[in-house]
Amino acid sequence: MDMTKFETFRQICNRRLPDEIDKILDAAKGEKACTIGFITTDDFYGFYLAWDCSGKINEYYEWENALEPEFLYQPLVDVVDCCQDIDFCNPSDEKWEFAKTLLSVVEQSIRQIPDEIYEKNGFQREDILFFATMSTGDYMQEMMYESLHMFNTPETLDKYHLR
Repeated sequence: MDMTKFETFRQICNRRLPDEIDKILDAAKGEKACTIGFITTDDFYGFYLAWDCSGKINEYYEWENALEPEFLYQPLVDVVDCCQDIDFCNPSDEKWEFAKTLLSVVEQSIRQIPDEIYEKNGFQREDILFFATMSTGDYMQEMMYESLHMFNTPETLDKYHLR
């Protein structure tokens, strides 16, 4: 998949994601760990952020904490709209390639979050488990598995008993 189609989304995520993670970690102060999920729809029309401190990632759909930042919605919709050659309503190699490219962009943005954001909220980077998935759809499990291993260090996966 052509990564240049994601360039605007990537730039916005790199600039704005640290502030959203800061808000989440500020709300989770005093906890030992926090799980943060990027949840999208089957057709990739935006992400919302959900978080929880229970460590039960397979129950993300029951989490009560969520943010819906505009920068994770419209810029991603714009990317989807420019990929008219992909049928986002059905599983396909092209749709999965789109998903993997999107995960790669999100991974880069997560890795660029300054350590200071974690530390000022009483966390270490390894305390936070990130993942991405679909709320429903073709690649829910695949995105979850792929993102867990892309977004997190081996130490974080060990801490959450995911390795």
